[in-house]
Amino acid sequence: MILKNLNLNGVLSDITVENGKITAIAPASDATEGHSYDGMTVIPGLVDIHTHGCAGYDTMDAHFEEISDYLAQNGTTSFLPTTMTMDYESIRRVTVASRDVSGAQILGFHMEGPYIAEKYKGAQNGKFIKAPDLEEFRSLPDMKMVTIAPELEHSMEFIKECGAVVSLGHTAADYDTCIQAIDAGAQCLTHTFNAMPGIHHRNPGPIGAAVQKNIHVQAITDGLHLHPSVVLMLYKMFGPERMVIISDSMRATGLCDGIYEFGGQPIEVKNSVARTMDGAIAGSTSTLFTCMKRAVEFGVPFADAVTMATRTPADLIGATNKGRIEVGADADLLILDEAMNLAHVMIGGQFICPNNEKHKRYMEEKELLRSIAEKFHVTGELIGHEIINQGNINATYRMDYRQEDSTVKSYILQRINSYVFKNPVQIMENIDMVTTHLRNKLRLLNKPALHFYHTVAEGNNYYMQDDGTVWRLMNFINSVTFDSCDDLDTLRGAGEAFGEFQNQLSDFDASKLFTTIPDFHNTAKRLAVFFDAVEADECGRAAEIAEEIAFVKENAKLASTLQEMLDAGKLPLRVTHNDTKTNNVLFDRNTFAPLTIIDLDTVMPGLAMHDFGDAVRFAASTAVEDEPDCSKVALDLDKYRAFAQGFIGKIADALTDAEVETMALGAITITIELAVRFLTDYLTGDKYFKTNYAGHNLVRARCQLALAKDMLKKRAEMENIVKAVVEGI
Repeated sequence: MILKNLNLNGVLSDITVENGKITAIAPASDATEGHSYDGMTVIPGLVDIHTHGCAGYDTMDAHFEEISDYLAQNGTTSFLPTTMTMDYESIRRVTVASRDVSGAQILGFHMEGPYIAEKYKGAQNGKFIKAPDLEEFRSLPDMKMVTIAPELEHSMEFIKECGAVVSLGHTAADYDTCIQAIDAGAQCLTHTFNAMPGIHHRNPGPIGAAVQKNIHVQAITDGLHLHPSVVLMLYKMFGPERMVIISDSMRATGLCDGIYEFGGQPIEVKNSVARTMDGAIAGSTSTLFTCMKRAVEFGVPFADAVTMATRTPADLIGATNKGRIEVGADADLLILDEAMNLAHVMIGGQFICPNNEKHKRYMEEKELLRSIAEKFHVTGELIGHEIINQGNINATYRMDYRQEDSTVKSYILQRINSYVFKNPVQIMENIDMVTTHLRNKLRLLNKPALHFYHTVAEGNNYYMQDDGTVWRLMNFINSVTFDSCDDLDTLRGAGEAFGEFQNQLSDFDASKLFTTIPDFHNTAKRLAVFFDAVEADECGRAAEIAEEIAFVKENAKLASTLQEMLDAGKLPLRVTHNDTKTNNVLFDRNTFAPLTIIDLDTVMPGLAMHDFGDAVRFAASTAVEDEPDCSKVALDLDKYRAFAQGFIGKIADALTDAEVETMALGAITITIELAVRFLTDYLTGDKYFKTNYAGHNLVRARCQLALAKDMLKKRAEMENIVKAVVEGI
């Protein structure tokens, strides 16, 4: 598209935008086609490197859509969400939250605290203040800027090694300390004059050091934080290439006076001025666009004020495609009317509408999820939601609610996939019985447990909409999961979790449970279906898998052994999980100790060997499930031993002799069974399993058969490992 007749730095120009970039800038011409803006002024989209929130939302909420939308509507097209002095987990949660927003783009994060001085903490929460921690900081993704007090222990090493733009602020440091910090690599002052000593003729402090070294300075030019003459003084000392206008906005920006939460503390906004309860200024309630215009009112030339709110902050954090109107830059543009007020906002080559479709869909989804969650016993006020992408079947959301004491309580809301699970109500009845049984035991062990909330009206642990859609709400457990695991201690912990799960349910009557998927691990029936598919050969593929068919026939009796023993009453039915992958275990984020088991949809009557076998088939293989090079596929006995130690170590007292003797056989059986399922699907036209390419199911089957062959060779060793674990308990 071509944006015609725009006033660009006093020259009437045409700007061509393609694929989100500025591709041409030329003098205005009648020879080109496009929309004419009749001499309206165009400036780059504003870049705010210090903002805590707006429109009722705060960076620490870790929900950015509402912030992003409001900023975009008010001229900020990219920003650094700025964290407060809080505990590590609260800050980490911000940095890993979704950045899929419809408005202003997130360029990274600015960490303002906890590495600050108590004396100049301002509105920051003093109980979380501490010395700089390099390892901790490096574990936080995409930190572009960090504010620190350089007088703290370890500061100089931190400044040299942290890899982010270091800004000196919330500091009591003297001139010499600040000079040392700047020489170490500090590049900026945070909200200059605010939360730091002022200039004294014998003690110039941080500001004097900034002048001496000519570094960048941030300034809140809202007319409250700095006197207009001080704004002008900073401009004359540092110029547009070193002075950065920031908003330092907080959640009350765009809202009325009242009491708000800021960094875990109450803040009172009166006459649009935010203060802590002891009177300290607590951020601003102004947008960056307003601050830029105020700077002009104070005497800063318009073009320079624009630079200080666009190119200069962008360059400081290395975002050299932002904050400028030039060929190759991102097409982030503001078009202003005659009074220099916002008329149009473009981000990434797209004009932002008051109700753009992406934001509208987000808000509609949010309202739907709010209405569903409120059917259950939730407390607090909804802040926002986030899609959890782990898992491929149910739609999962984290719902965050602010409580009366300003803490945030999170829930997990799920929509059950009724296409996969045909009987969701029976599944939830299974889950209710199992979790109730588990919760009482886990409480004694002081361990977290899954809790499924009941609806206010019906008292069910699920809510069914009129169209039959079934939802459930459960507690959020702060934890970490592993899709794969090479660490033997962690794998042993996963085994402990699944073993403990079965042990705690060993006194539960499995016959009470609904069978979620009939004959799920009835290997004999799986084999019968496979041989029927071979006979029918509807796709003409049987000839090419003759070797695989022969192996299955040769081992069919062995693979059917467990089912035959169950039918003969030689093995007990237990409550089994039936999806014992390591990513269904929640681990403590700090100690990596196992916490609890999730994904209980397939909990039903089954054999302990099946749960054990499926886990080691997945976790102890040397290759992924669809490795095309079968020479890479084998059973890692060290991993097998680690899982066995964890699993059997927790359930050994409840196991029968027959279960112990057939535990290793469970791994072989499950591996052959899965190979047979892949082969059956391949023979019948790849209808069940999702495939990524032609022959994918055959690759999967051959991979599993290669693993089964290696297990058969190592069967004696596998059985000896199980016996050794049992004898060692």
